[in-house]
Amino acid sequence: MDEPTKTIMASELTTQPARHPSQATAKPGRSSVVGQSAAAGSRRNYVEWAVLLALVVIMLAQLWASITRLSITSDEIDHVQAAYRYWQCNDFGWNPEHPPLVKMVAAVPLLFMHVNDPIPQACGLPDSKADDFIVGHAFVFANPESMLTASRMAASIFSVILLLTVWFFARAMFGFPVAVLSGILVAFDPTFLAHGALVTTDVAASAGILLAVYAAYRYVLEPNVTRTLALGLAVGFAFCLKHSTILLAAIVPVLLLANLVFFDRAEFGPKLRRVMGALLVVAVVSLTVLWACYGFRYAARPGDAAIWSPPRLSHAHGTMAIKVIPQLQSWHVLPQAYLVGLQDVLVESELGRSSFLLGKLYRNGAWFYFPVAASIKFTVPVLLMMLVSAFSVAFWKRHRRDLMFLIVPAIIFLGFSMSSKLSIGVRHLLPILAFMMIFGCAGVWALAQNRRWMQVAVIVLLIYQAATSLHAYPNYLSYANELWGGPGEAYRYLANSDVDWGQAQMMARDYIAKTHPANCFFLRTYNNKNRDYGIPCGGISEIQWDKLETPFTGTLIVSASMVDGIGVRGASIQTHHTFADKQPTAKLGGSALLVYEGTTDVSPIVAAQLILHAREIGNDDPQQALDLGLKAAALDPTSGDAHVITCGAYHTLGDLGKAQQQCDLALSLIRKDPQYGPEQTKYLEDFITRNGLQVH
Repeated sequence: MDEPTKTIMASELTTQPARHPSQATAKPGRSSVVGQSAAAGSRRNYVEWAVLLALVVIMLAQLWASITRLSITSDEIDHVQAAYRYWQCNDFGWNPEHPPLVKMVAAVPLLFMHVNDPIPQACGLPDSKADDFIVGHAFVFANPESMLTASRMAASIFSVILLLTVWFFARAMFGFPVAVLSGILVAFDPTFLAHGALVTTDVAASAGILLAVYAAYRYVLEPNVTRTLALGLAVGFAFCLKHSTILLAAIVPVLLLANLVFFDRAEFGPKLRRVMGALLVVAVVSLTVLWACYGFRYAARPGDAAIWSPPRLSHAHGTMAIKVIPQLQSWHVLPQAYLVGLQDVLVESELGRSSFLLGKLYRNGAWFYFPVAASIKFTVPVLLMMLVSAFSVAFWKRHRRDLMFLIVPAIIFLGFSMSSKLSIGVRHLLPILAFMMIFGCAGVWALAQNRRWMQVAVIVLLIYQAATSLHAYPNYLSYANELWGGPGEAYRYLANSDVDWGQAQMMARDYIAKTHPANCFFLRTYNNKNRDYGIPCGGISEIQWDKLETPFTGTLIVSASMVDGIGVRGASIQTHHTFADKQPTAKLGGSALLVYEGTTDVSPIVAAQLILHAREIGNDDPQQALDLGLKAAALDPTSGDAHVITCGAYHTLGDLGKAQQQCDLALSLIRKDPQYGPEQTKYLEDFITRNGLQVH
């Protein structure tokens, strides 16, 4: 019998109700001993519950205190509005790229609030992925900030579920001390705190995956009907949280079969049949739970309203996205909205997006992105504990099954993440972090429990964990550990949701109110407008394009992602170069927003504005579009988009020679520019061919 089994059995024996005196004959002098033992056990239980409750309160206090200081993040703009539509009209066509459970929980408070709906006919309204954000923006900012705060507080329940699961998983494997250590790491982890009270799916997915693996662990220790059903419910719960949890379809069978092969070989044949039967039950139960999340209805939208397709689907080549998902849709195997969202995830993972890592732009991510990002975003205590635990060889030899349940899910998830070209945030790696915390705490405690100096070192690490978290407050999203310079230096190594996700706009407003600049401009990356938070500056974002002159003199507030070259289509390389040698005079939100004073050459951004305007008028006024394209090319010679505009304009005006020349130049630049993916290159090649020109 291995140690976890003995620990669990002992725990279960101490918590069994006492037998009636008539059922047993007490031996002389033994009743007082039993009574003292029961009292001691009861006190231990009270202490354990008190510690766990304290950790829950500490975590919620940090989460709730921080969210009131953060403006809405990019994905929340979409999620909050979609969640309201799920309750309002059972319309899962809004934001189908994520399963509905997290959003529905976050929207529960809205059911008891007065909601100002700027689009009262939104049920079944035709939309697209881009429209989701535009409509979401209108919805969120038609309502007071209290609506977002209430939704965020409701969403934080998934952080509590994560903390509880870590606690009980660690306790079941290694006992109370490891549960305490792991719980403290979770409650004070800046990355969990960064996402733990946002209306997003990343922490919830971490909780769901960990809970499912914990249920699988409990099943292998004592296979029975109750634990089989519990495993099915846990997996189904995870499926309803985020599409990446579909990896449990591989993780759970691998764990159950590996346990059978390595730790339970006696009567292999009958036990294999039992495991296969259990997996069948788990599949049925989990898929039933998933269907329940969508109201047991295939159609995503009310009536015959259509649901959008992934916008980049035509450029994908993966068999799953192109062939398997459509076939599943035709068979109605899973809810339509779930399949569309899964297809979108597969397409994005295959095609990728531009990412920034260690000062360099990558066209479609980098395979080493997640390990490097983890070394930056995970805290020093977590990294040290993981490293020390890896050297606890003798301990892990005695706990091979436990090691398997911690390491195998992490390896599978990390392997999938590294094979994906979607390298835009360590939040996609959060399911691994909880496993690694338990792994680190278990190995460290095994070495420290009989060594006083190591116990002191563990206490120091826990204090360090709390200190680094409190120091980062409320700027958890831009957290970087001290080995990389802290939150103020995160923008030098990472971008996107690792640094700026739109959360620091209120800080920009407060900075402007404090400094009163004579001239200011706000360059942001996401779907926001200056008026959202009363920022009295000009601005550029995905949905706002105020006029900007170059060079600009005054106060320039710039998103870290834009400084890193992410966010302005057609200007990323030059934008990155523009700020590479400039030192910010201030940093807001850790390093989410950077403030530059004085005169700045913003030619590539102005060029991007001209290109946008040229696209709007290209068909109606090709001559003006040509003039705008030429001006843009002069401002930003590396812009492939500028030459695409001039190519199209020359072609419309009948000058095929110059059109060919401009298209050749555009294609050459786009092939070299990391901001463009293969779909942009393919689109331009098709455009050239369709218009009778040559692809060189």
